[in-house]
Amino acid sequence: MPTKRLEGKVALITGAGNGQGQAMAKLFAAEGAQVVAVDIDKKALENWEGVENVHPIYADIMKLSDVENMIAYAEDKLGRLDIVCNVAGINDLLYPLEDTDDARWDRVIDLDLKAPFRIIREAVKGMMKRGSGVFLNIGSYAAYRGNHGPSYSAAKHGLTGLTLSVAAYYADKGIRCNQINPGGVETNIAERSGGKYHEKGWEHLGRATGNVPVAYGQPEDIAHAALWLCCDESKLINGAIVAVDGGLAAF
Repeated sequence: MPTKRLEGKVALITGAGNGQGQAMAKLFAAEGAQVVAVDIDKKALENWEGVENVHPIYADIMKLSDVENMIAYAEDKLGRLDIVCNVAGINDLLYPLEDTDDARWDRVIDLDLKAPFRIIREAVKGMMKRGSGVFLNIGSYAAYRGNHGPSYSAAKHGLTGLTLSVAAYYADKGIRCNQINPGGVETNIAERSGGKYHEKGWEHLGRATGNVPVAYGQPEDIAHAALWLCCDESKLINGAIVAVDGGLAAF
């Protein structure tokens, strides 16, 4: 029988209560990992109660103390932390520059960029001691296109810079860092981001991508790509920005 690809590993996944994070947590657990499933939605986390290999943890990743506590849980209770997937995030609901106030800018940048930075900074300490570890950041097609609002595009573009910096600095320390840039994926991100898309922003996005013959993906499509990037089969993949978008980035 084939060995489960994450047997003996401990993985921490943010945004594990729904969407792409939930799909990753389910798949990683099935592949043998002990999964610390992190989310701010307590009700969504209830779905993980009693699920084998999954350890639901409530945390607000914009609070440094919560970041420290969730990583300490993995290290202290489960003995190690091998994989960190930064999935939790929001978008800017396509608000254009003139309608983007400081509060919207700060919320998107803090959750989509600052939180992954803090999580990696904290988690890398244990990985350094063991000489191994994998980080996976979930970016976006918007990281290299300007058809979203400025806060989301800037956050995801910044995440790419963070990914490359971590990959380069820790390459000789047994630690990898890669990024997946999804295209359209069927999730409830609009609801989690505050509700309604900006009318003019939506029109702008439609003009940019409306005639591109690429279907929306499912959270499981991102999860399967994540599994490969986080398992030992991809041990030479470091600093890669992987488009999982059905070819959207090619247009």
